Amino acid sequence: MSGSRYHEDDGSGMVCDDVRYDCGCREISHQFHDGSCRTRVTRHDGRVLVNQLSAEHAE
Repeated sequence: MSGSRYHEDDGSGMVCDDVRYDCGCREISHQFHDGSCRTRVTRHDGRVLVNQLSAEHAE
């Protein structure tokens, strides 16, 4: 599949990854400094397939 990707990492735990496919689907993932993660996957028709927040903290 083709599309575009935006990836950013601040080097101290904050990571953003945003993938947009040409078909219109999208996957967004954010990892926060405390180790928690948010993931959202949206299908090309706008239906949200995954919308999850992991509240697990890195020790």
